Amino acid sequence: MNVIQSDGFKVEIIRSKRRKTMALAVGNGTVKVRMPARLALHHAERFVEQKQHWIKAKLAQNPPIEDRLYRDGETLPSLGDLLTLDISPGQGKNRIYRDGDTLFITTRQKTPSQAALQKLVTDWYKQQAADYLIRRCNALAESSGLRPASVEVKTYKARWGSCTISGKVQLNWKLVMAPTAIIDYVIIHELCHLEQHNHSPAFWQLVGQFDPNFTQHRAWLKANGQQLQL
Repeated sequence: MNVIQSDGFKVEIIRSKRRKTMALAVGNGTVKVRMPARLALHHAERFVEQKQHWIKAKLAQNPPIEDRLYRDGETLPSLGDLLTLDISPGQGKNRIYRDGDTLFITTRQKTPSQAALQKLVTDWYKQQAADYLIRRCNALAESSGLRPASVEVKTYKARWGSCTISGKVQLNWKLVMAPTAIIDYVIIHELCHLEQHNHSPAFWQLVGQFDPNFTQHRAWLKANGQQLQL
């Protein structure tokens, strides 16, 4: 992996034998250029130089996300709501549950580590995602008539969902942190791939039949998706 220094920011260079063109990604305070493995580095430097003004504007719009501290009173997103952490250490056993807009955590340790608290919270979110996302996908499949072969909740780094040629819909568990309308958009998007396995005008027309506000939902996810992190 190479890193090049530009005017006020660093750029991570990611090479791939399968890539035929260069692509730029800016988010969470980072800049990445994905490029063909055999292409000389100076091509990436020139590419970044040409895009400097755009990159700086994007960095200003998408500053680095602050790490969560998992401490009493901190808030976390869930289905469009904000849950406030209420942590009670040294209470005999590890337990986590939601009551209203509060996420209660009790721990065996009197001074639980941040890593231990993060694992408790992450495991809880994954369970909530498995319950909600699969149930909601089945409901939307029934109402739309677009029925997948199966539905699965997974961990993805760079996508919110996928639909395989065989008809399997897979959803990123982190979606459970988004507002419900955004979750529905992603599910509908993937269900529509059962009929249109592309992003053609016909595909977007189909999405619009089931989510008339999909353009706003897609824009929200693009602008705010990086905030859906634990």
